[in-house]
Amino acid sequence: MTDVISFDGTRLALYSWGPEDAPLLVLGHGLGMSAESWGEVPQRLAENHRVVAYDLRGHAQSGDARSQDYSLSAHAQDLSAVLGAVVPDGGSAVVVAHSLSGGILLRHVHGSPDDRIAGAVFVGSGGSGVTAPGFPARHLPPWARARMRSAWFALLRSGARLGRRLRPVRAVSDRAIRHFAFAPDEPLEQVQRMRDNFLTTRPLALAGTTLAGVSSDGVELAPSLTVPALIVHGSRDPEVPGAEAQRLLDALPDGELFTIPGAGHMLPLTQPDLVAEQVTRWAARIAAARPDAASVGSAVG
Repeated sequence: MTDVISFDGTRLALYSWGPEDAPLLVLGHGLGMSAESWGEVPQRLAENHRVVAYDLRGHAQSGDARSQDYSLSAHAQDLSAVLGAVVPDGGSAVVVAHSLSGGILLRHVHGSPDDRIAGAVFVGSGGSGVTAPGFPARHLPPWARARMRSAWFALLRSGARLGRRLRPVRAVSDRAIRHFAFAPDEPLEQVQRMRDNFLTTRPLALAGTTLAGVSSDGVELAPSLTVPALIVHGSRDPEVPGAEAQRLLDALPDGELFTIPGAGHMLPLTQPDLVAEQVTRWAARIAAARPDAASVGSAVG
């Protein structure tokens, strides 16, 4: 594990697999999760790639936000810090983003394309679309938006703390997590793995990052991602319905959709072989079209 320091002094934990001189993949995880939520995918990809994953600020082994900033802009600057640490001069990487990290990626490239990014793969991600808590605030005056955000933040933080206290009530937690993240027939052991990961996330980070996610419509930012982008989507994803995946696809300048029949939201855990296969296919396509993407060894050991 290696640490990277972000723009506000926040420490980010990095993990790496594979040969240092192989094509580079950078993996970002979802809300309340960690690099561990990629399951066996990094090991599968490491056969032919240099794979780097990191924990979002306030998650798992990364430090709490030094500025107490958990906005998508702060997360996007973290991604920039990671790319700055692992992409060598003149090189590039394919960014593979699960769930919320898709929105972080789109925020990062908005208004300023990043030459260090050769391509992207969205795994179980619709780019972080607006949901009920964030939508109405866009039409309120500034003082009302500020109060609404404060109210939602307090509610989310209290909910996160309550979830930690209810952790022993595993059956309740498992039912809720299956409902929001898994198809009905997906393995219970993976539901439990996500539950243990999610319920250990610090309440402040979980609440702040959740609020950031529901207050942003990443699809509006998608036209800024001009590199080739693949969306890997589960047809029974309860978190990202098919219409949201299609909406993201329609907004991307160069996009492709690959659907896994019967799969839910946590594709890295339930479909590691297919996820690794599609990421490998996409990285190979990018390398063939962009020679620097075939020799983008990591700058971090």
